[in-house]
Amino acid sequence: MLTVLTALCVASSASAMKLKKQNLQQLVQSSQSILVGEVLSVTDGFDNKRPYTEVTLKVSSDTKGKVKQDSTYTFRQFGLLKPRSMGNGKVYLGVTPQGFAQWNKGEHVVAFMYKPASMTGFQTTVGLAQGKFVVSNGHVSNQFGNLGLFDEMDATALSPEQQNLLTSSEALDYSAFMGLVGKLAGAQ
Repeated sequence: MLTVLTALCVASSASAMKLKKQNLQQLVQSSQSILVGEVLSVTDGFDNKRPYTEVTLKVSSDTKGKVKQDSTYTFRQFGLLKPRSMGNGKVYLGVTPQGFAQWNKGEHVVAFMYKPASMTGFQTTVGLAQGKFVVSNGHVSNQFGNLGLFDEMDATALSPEQQNLLTSSEALDYSAFMGLVGKLAGAQ
């Protein structure tokens, strides 16, 4: 009986750690800003004993118009980049949790940003890694290969080019993607 209870507890905690899938419409609706730009720097540290990763973007645009074009935008998300020696023989293991967006200096991104947390000021992308897209060779893709990005979306008001995006299972054309994001943001 104890084995069954232990198995149930492990199974329920594992399912609680699953990411809630969000489609593009949900990403747009839940975001405070939708930033397009280049990652200028990625550092980490501690703030009031809380580990963080600090990301600075050179913003080329914000689809929601909250952040000025050609400005820099810095935010902190929970967790360190890698384990850190504390200098006393101990190693702090509080790295950025699995499922969070991973950031790299020099990459071009589209980031659907939540508003900062009221208590910590930490901020992350909507849907965690689902809400950070890397732009490469005129295409965009998130860490999940855009899986589920268009699930349960209504295509009736979309252009033929935007409707084609809904059936794609590969990296998406950047211009068509941003056109769809702009349309969805304007419909709010």
